[in-house]
Amino acid sequence: MDYRSARDLPSFMVIAQQLKVLQATRRLIPADKRPDLAALQQKADFVADTVDGFYSLLGPRNWIFHDSMSIDFTAQLLNTASGPEEVESQLIGYYNDPDRLFYLTIGLNRLTAMKPRLELVEKAKADYFAGRYYACVHVLLSVMDGFVNEFETVRRGLHARQPEELNAWDSVVGHHMGLKNAHRTFTKGRSATNQEPVYELYRNGIVHGSILNYDNIVVATKAWNRLMAVADWARARQKEQQPPPEKPTWRGLLGRLVENGQINRAVADFRPADLTADDEQFTTHPAYTAATDFLAAWTTRNYGAMSRLVTADLQNAQGNAAPRAIRLAYADHQISDYVIIRLSCSAAAVTTVVADLVGPDGDTRTAHMRWIREDASGSPRPEPLAGEWRLYTWAPEAQRPANRSA
Repeated sequence: MDYRSARDLPSFMVIAQQLKVLQATRRLIPADKRPDLAALQQKADFVADTVDGFYSLLGPRNWIFHDSMSIDFTAQLLNTASGPEEVESQLIGYYNDPDRLFYLTIGLNRLTAMKPRLELVEKAKADYFAGRYYACVHVLLSVMDGFVNEFETVRRGLHARQPEELNAWDSVVGHHMGLKNAHRTFTKGRSATNQEPVYELYRNGIVHGSILNYDNIVVATKAWNRLMAVADWARARQKEQQPPPEKPTWRGLLGRLVENGQINRAVADFRPADLTADDEQFTTHPAYTAATDFLAAWTTRNYGAMSRLVTADLQNAQGNAAPRAIRLAYADHQISDYVIIRLSCSAAAVTTVVADLVGPDGDTRTAHMRWIREDASGSPRPEPLAGEWRLYTWAPEAQRPANRSA
């Protein structure tokens, strides 16, 4: 099924029911532990109204609200923009930022069928930010088709799926104006050659060469938007097949809403910064400390210590074999010394550590190491939530050594 409103999602209906229970049992809860029911209801309404508002305005233009999008940014966009054209323009700007797009795509590596395709995703990013929109579109279309083909035992790519097959259980992309609706243009057949500019993701026409004038940022950004929605669809399929979760308690509900509120406030309050040795907080920044520990361990080939500082995704996947994975990746990339020269704090839980690495032969190269503040499952967690800084781009070749001016 698809959902007429975000309020129809099973998880939202559970929250609504829990709020009713909380209201009915309010007097049984100690006064100092009573949740602010009005604030909880307001937050729930805010989320639902924002999702529905997004789809009302941009659903007809085949944009999809997905789980990685900022609800606060979207609400602000809907409240300040003068119309769908301006909202679309600002939404494109939201994607067209390297750090933002990195944050949006960080969860793709948890989908098994997506992992072999992440290198192509990175190449699509390079094409996107270089203005090679035609290349970005083709690469992402191939990624989506291949991912969907491999994701399930039914071997059919995204282009071969009917809209009804893209229902997403308990997911915002399952909105009736979401993925299922947008897929109708994705598979729309095109036979005659069309040289007029297009601004929709007409997969069949683009791939088969009948639609020619699609080299623009709108189509390329819709390809990124569609990739995020397809990933959410896959997660929804997985979640639908799992046993139903235990009945939530008001304490669990309150805890989740409080955590989401903390994340939203941290993201809203964050201000990007570049820190160097001249800044007082440079050496006290936790990412600086974590990077120092990692680089020091690298100089002594202490792969066990290095493995404890990389992303939880690698640790969880490799388990006790994580040090071996690090050794295999780093054994041929030794350093004898290092100097951390800059911290680029680009998002609430993302910092790029720029360091000069000195090789055994004395040659120096500059590496950009992306660090994420994450929890034990690998989900980004800004302060004040519990989390640790871990190296996300953990393999040396992924650090993209460059000169300092890069």
